[in-house]
Amino acid sequence: MLDLRKLSGFNLFDFLTGKNSFEEKALKSNYRIAVLLHSLNKVLQKKVVEGTEDLESLVMDSGRGVLYLSGHYSIKGLTWSKILRTNHIRYKLSLRPVKVDGNRVVFRIEAFRLYDHNPRSIDPIRIFSKVFKFHRKLILEEIVEEIPEILSLTEVGNEIRVDLNYFLAEIPEVAGAVTVQKVIPEKGNVFLFVRSNTILKPLLDFFGPDYLRIEPISENEDSMLMLWRD
Repeated sequence: MLDLRKLSGFNLFDFLTGKNSFEEKALKSNYRIAVLLHSLNKVLQKKVVEGTEDLESLVMDSGRGVLYLSGHYSIKGLTWSKILRTNHIRYKLSLRPVKVDGNRVVFRIEAFRLYDHNPRSIDPIRIFSKVFKFHRKLILEEIVEEIPEILSLTEVGNEIRVDLNYFLAEIPEVAGAVTVQKVIPEKGNVFLFVRSNTILKPLLDFFGPDYLRIEPISENEDSMLMLWRD
């Protein structure tokens, strides 16, 4: 017969009262983390754009649950630059978060358009981008290759994976203690709804208030979804 008292770390009183499981659950709290894209754009310019050959700018914004990436890209020297008679194009893509697994967020491309660097009433580049899709891989690969520890393209081909574990690993006090549950881009921010069994002040201390805002929120899931609209 199994003698529970001989199990390592087993306490009969805790087992009968449910102390361990309830205390462990009580330690976990919900937080809303706002990633401020305005400040993050400065980092992207230095860490991503400056390291690429053809990517000239990259700006992030958000609204209505969608993350927007836009900027300018050089196509000088490419065959289709001669066809379109331009060396520079503007790009804009819309990304919607569709999955969070193990603190890795998958964004699906909803739209990806190219435009002439100099706006005109009839834009042949915009028409061209609707017919031919190879520009997606061309531009996206140049972006993700600069920070492969954070960004990658999924096997599906129209998705970008963002690994938030990279940032959490930089802070030993919170590494392994934070679980990202939901991601909602809105109002120039990206809101991360997380559960944690430790306070998140070290996270704020590390990145600073120019990049993050952190606030505890209600346990109630409906309240969580309402708060992101504040």
